[in-house]
Amino acid sequence: MASPMKSGPRPFLTVTVCVAARRRPAGGALRLAAVVGVLASGWMVSSPGMVFAQSSGAGQATAAEPEAVSIGGYRTHSSGELGYRYNNVTGSGDMYNTLVNLQTGPRFLDESLSMQSQDHQGLLFDDLYLSSFGWGGDPNNALRLRVDKNKWYKLQGSFRRDQSFSDYDLLANPLNPPTSTPSIPALNSPHEFETTRRMSDVDLTLLPQSRLSFRLGYSHNNMTGPSFTSLHEGTEALLLQPWNTTMNSYRMGVDWKLAPRTVLSYDQLFDYYKGDTDTRLASFAPALLPGGGPVELGLSMDTANRVPCAVIPPATSLIDSTGTLTNVACNAYFSYLRNQRIRTSTPTERLSLRSNYFQRVDVVASFSYSSADMNTPLDESFDGLLARTATRAFTDTGSADASRISNVLDVEATLHLTRHLRLIDKFYFWAYRIPENANFSEVDSVCPPTVPPTPCTLLTPLSATAPATTDNLTQASFNQTWKRNQTELAWDISKKAGIRIGYRYGDRVFDHFLDILAADEDHIVVHEQTALLGLWARPGPGLRLNFDLEHINYDNVIVRMSPRKESRYRFQTSYTPRPWAVLGGSINILQDANDASLTNYVGHNRNYGFTASLSPRERFGLDLAYNYNNVIQNALICFNDTPPIGVSLPFVTTAASCAGNDPGNPLLANSFYTNQTHFGMGTVRFKPVKRLTANLGCSITSVDGRIPQFNILQPLGSSQYNYYQPVASLSVDLGQKLAWNTGWNYYQYNEGSFAGPTAPRYFHANALTESLRYEF
Repeated sequence: MASPMKSGPRPFLTVTVCVAARRRPAGGALRLAAVVGVLASGWMVSSPGMVFAQSSGAGQATAAEPEAVSIGGYRTHSSGELGYRYNNVTGSGDMYNTLVNLQTGPRFLDESLSMQSQDHQGLLFDDLYLSSFGWGGDPNNALRLRVDKNKWYKLQGSFRRDQSFSDYDLLANPLNPPTSTPSIPALNSPHEFETTRRMSDVDLTLLPQSRLSFRLGYSHNNMTGPSFTSLHEGTEALLLQPWNTTMNSYRMGVDWKLAPRTVLSYDQLFDYYKGDTDTRLASFAPALLPGGGPVELGLSMDTANRVPCAVIPPATSLIDSTGTLTNVACNAYFSYLRNQRIRTSTPTERLSLRSNYFQRVDVVASFSYSSADMNTPLDESFDGLLARTATRAFTDTGSADASRISNVLDVEATLHLTRHLRLIDKFYFWAYRIPENANFSEVDSVCPPTVPPTPCTLLTPLSATAPATTDNLTQASFNQTWKRNQTELAWDISKKAGIRIGYRYGDRVFDHFLDILAADEDHIVVHEQTALLGLWARPGPGLRLNFDLEHINYDNVIVRMSPRKESRYRFQTSYTPRPWAVLGGSINILQDANDASLTNYVGHNRNYGFTASLSPRERFGLDLAYNYNNVIQNALICFNDTPPIGVSLPFVTTAASCAGNDPGNPLLANSFYTNQTHFGMGTVRFKPVKRLTANLGCSITSVDGRIPQFNILQPLGSSQYNYYQPVASLSVDLGQKLAWNTGWNYYQYNEGSFAGPTAPRYFHANALTESLRYEF
């Protein structure tokens, strides 16, 4: 089941009011203040648009921009907003943090500084812009810098920090039943994570207006933090996974204006990736062995169905009142550790051309070549019991390496046949191969058969087992070549209407050499044919219409669930009947089908949207939006399932036979997923008096869907839920370049079915943000 996503339209509230500044003579003290302002803004500056998604809520009208202040020959604006957020949560704090994650505390909500040289003769720069948001404890903050000197350089830089928390407790949940002895529900997601990503980018262009210009760039992306995952070895284990990955990217390029309206570019890029994420055993269901010593029973706890093992009478529970394990022939863990450090280096060369030198021909082309090298040593160890194979422990060591050689060619040419008729051709070629080598050695400590038979248990010492060594040498390759050509004829019939019609042909060859030495190969060829149609119209002032259609046919598929037929329809319109009224609408439809006898796949994604923005008066405005999304995915599946005794599941009991196609999964049924999502939003802005601005709004997300039920304890979860977010804000112009802002947000999430054997996910929360904004 898909968990609720944080993306999508959510009206948060932030208030911004601009107040006119007084002119002051420029002097030494003022210049010093400007320098201090630059440094302070560099520490906490942001894009105001991002504040809307962090602090408070519905859109609001802002006052006219104040008159700029002249400082040292620069036309200067600056602003800063300092505030405090009060937060109150009732219900699931983990679910609140998954969807919202705004906490109590002081905040630098928004800061900005812009400086423009009045005569383009600045000493170090002509234009400078700094902005930031979210400093002081918000989960997302950023800083951006743009600075340039006419004819000499352009510099852009940014820093972003995103804290991500996810604990949707149905994700990977084993749904342990209350009838188990003992009963241990999983109250948190076994795949919970709380990571922080820090991203930095710097790009410098030298001599941007010269015939020969140079580009340099660097990016750093690091993600760290605790996370959890799970692993099945006899039974499911909870693993701690301290996440740590780093990507460093280096860029340099040159642009040569070799002729009028013609630029030839060369780029050299180098990416270096480090994956330092390890995994180790985490505690979920601990127990003691008879005689002492800890053991971990894992995530899945359903003793009635012998998971991780059965309760043996006269014991009434798998763990007795002293915490001791009563069945020592149980699947369990003493320890688990996996170290696998990954290193990947990827150099890329790219040559590109942009030209409209000839009057009737426009050309855009690029070719890139990259050759990545990856290596990873592996050190994996398990100590416990795999009852099915009588394995008491194993170690797996070795190393693997792979290369990825890629060639990408992209060419687009436009031929202007007449003033209103164009022929457009696009060719795309992509080829890569990934040769792989792996050399691993696995040593299994297996309990040998004895006479009379003695079962292998957790009490069996490793000294009583017999080591069995298996060497695995693998040579494989994953290759793919993809060619596409698209030809379109575009005709501007008049100033009010136009049409384009086209055809796209694709050829895709997929080769997977499972074992090069044994010539074990998957070879698949897919041909694509696509009809294209586009229409646009401007029938009257303020009315715009656009329609696009693609109908695709594939004669083969690489993955059985992939569609053989695909149709896309897109319609967009905007209408401005009055200068103060803007209306918009959109329709996006995707339809898929694959009528193969063992698949019978049908799917669609239909989206319909409407927006309206009305401002009939200077002191009143209204914004409305509605969106409906409908998703269906149906396909035949073969599966193996035996419900517990006394439990009847219609999806399982009405399944037909699939034994002739897949003896290991003998049940056949039509798997389905449906989802209908309604989203509505409305905000009202009004200004009852000159110095007071208010906003009221609300958004509602309502989801109704269905999924197959394989477990009587399985709730519908995120397939059926309602999410409410009313907001309100008030801004008071205090004069003297100051504004007082307050914003209130309310969040309520509630699912439409029972919670299941998990922690409830319902919550409601109030967030109040108070702030002062200063601007000149």
